[in-house]
Amino acid sequence: MNEEAVAQKNKKEKLIFGVSLPIILLGLVSLFTDISSESIQSILPLFIIEIGGTTLTLGLISGVSNALANILKGITGWMSDKINRRKPFIVAGYTVSNLSKPLIGFTVSWELVLALKATDRIGKGLRTSSRDALISYYATEKGRAFGLHRAMDTLGAVLGSFLAFVLLFISWSYSQIIIFSIVPGLIAISLLLPVRDVSTDEFFKKKPKSSQEVKMQKIDKNFLKLIIILGVIEFASLDVAFLILRSEDYILPNSTYLIPIFYLILNIIYTLFSPLTGILSDKVGRKPVIILGLTTLLATCIILAFPVEKSLFSIILIIIIYIMHGFYLASVDPISRAYIADLTGKDKRGRAYGYYYFSVGFIGMAEAIIFGWIYQLYQFTWAFIYVSILLFICIIIFGITDFSKLTQKKK
Repeated sequence: MNEEAVAQKNKKEKLIFGVSLPIILLGLVSLFTDISSESIQSILPLFIIEIGGTTLTLGLISGVSNALANILKGITGWMSDKINRRKPFIVAGYTVSNLSKPLIGFTVSWELVLALKATDRIGKGLRTSSRDALISYYATEKGRAFGLHRAMDTLGAVLGSFLAFVLLFISWSYSQIIIFSIVPGLIAISLLLPVRDVSTDEFFKKKPKSSQEVKMQKIDKNFLKLIIILGVIEFASLDVAFLILRSEDYILPNSTYLIPIFYLILNIIYTLFSPLTGILSDKVGRKPVIILGLTTLLATCIILAFPVEKSLFSIILIIIIYIMHGFYLASVDPISRAYIADLTGKDKRGRAYGYYYFSVGFIGMAEAIIFGWIYQLYQFTWAFIYVSILLFICIIIFGITDFSKLTQKKK
């Protein structure tokens, strides 16, 4: 059965929000995982500083853990294609993540946080390429499917941020909140059970070996070109951990409980706009949507480079910044993934997502560590000026690159 036949079959089945049931289930798994993860993420940078970490430490933890996740995405993406199975990697990944990260609440040093955060990211590395490949197989419209999945994922972040706010407001400690995150994590693991695994053999007729080799060679050449550009985007990104840390400069003393609310607002914007930017990219193309998102991030970083006096105005300003950052994420994150599906051959998507994540893992690690080092040594102004310059260069490079021949859908 070819991909067109699969799409027709999915259209005949009952759709929810325009996508099939497996995509909804995977979205729910991501939703509950993010309730767990983001209740931690919205306070983790503050927790790291509280136990003796620095901005360089923060960049190191973020960079190393995310790099580890992305490297594993590269390996597991290739392995899932090799064994023709996705679900084992998905189940293992979500289980490792949801059982390891609550242990961060028991730690007393940033080194232990690094170890447990790395374990959590190992879980993410195990599951992501296989999950994205599975979504692409079940999708009739990739932009809509990835956009909706990311929206459900981010809705979990909204709920997780709100949970952190409530628990901080009633005087729970950072540690108690982190330990409690195991509850939604266990729900996420249980929701994976009904999801049916697939192999590429179920969807695509096998081709002669020589034909596959020629096809893969072409994919590698084109994919490398896109990876270079998307790598530049990754290097010019801003880790949300530094935005959370910078937020303390905008709020009044003893108002730390507001930061999860800011993070909640960011994720609401992400949730609302991810499906819309996905659908828009299906109609007008991926490139204009990504450029719009990068330009929004550039404006955000320029604002953050300037000092501000704590007042009602500074609180309103940081809320606007979080709104802008949420729109940036919705315009770049799901659309980049859809770009990969556009470019690659239909029976090699697991491997393609793996190559993508493997490459940007190293790039993202360097970016986070350099940014954290500049932040610690020269304070926030020069750190945000640095990333603003990178973003400007990135937008120019991305804008002048012709993707028309690279992103034609494979037949």
